[in-house]
This record gives sequence, structure tokens and C-alpha cells, in this order.
Amino acid sequence: MASSRVLLVALGLLASVHAVAVVWCITGGLDARASDMAAFRAVADPLRSKGEVSEVGMSTLERNVEKRSGVHATVMFTYAAVHAITAIALFAGVAALRRAAKPRA
Repeated sequence: MASSRVLLVALGLLASVHAVAVVWCITGGLDARASDMAAFRAVADPLRSKGEVSEVGMSTLERNVEKRSGVHATVMFTYAAVHAITAIALFAGVAALRRAAKPRA
């Protein structure tokens, strides 16, 4: 019984970590565009101010960053889905083990 208790705690902790990862991935996906554009601006603005990139080049780069941030968001949401499925499976495992460990009357 002690080993099943340790297993229940371990599965519960893993499920909780995956549940937190779901929130983290969703937050990252929602923030993808803002963070990608901030990184782009940090690199591109000095180039623009020195005249080392044309306006056409800047707009092309900006479109590419926007497209990339869409992919970034999709990947983060996919990770969130995988973590959610894993968390649900682990919580179901905990419930099944608890039911199996209950004494039969």
C-alpha cells in the first residue's frame, strides 16, 4: 500500500506540472506576436536609423516576422493541447488507482 501511495503522489505531481504547462503554453501562444515583434524591433530599429535597410526591406522583414509569430503561436497552442491530454490521462490514472486501492466491502 505504501508503494501505491508513492505512485499516487508521483502521478498527481506530474499531472499538476502538466496542468501548469498548459497555462504557460497558452500564455506563450497569446504573447507570441508581441514578443516576436519586440525582438524584431530591437534588431531592426538600429538598422533603420543607420539607413542600412530600405523601407521595402523593412516591410518584407516585418511580414515575415508576423508570419513566423503565427507559426510560433500555433506551436505553443499545440504544446498546450499535448500537455492537457497528458494531464487528463495522469489525473485519470490517479482516480483509477484510488478506486482500485479502496477496500472492497
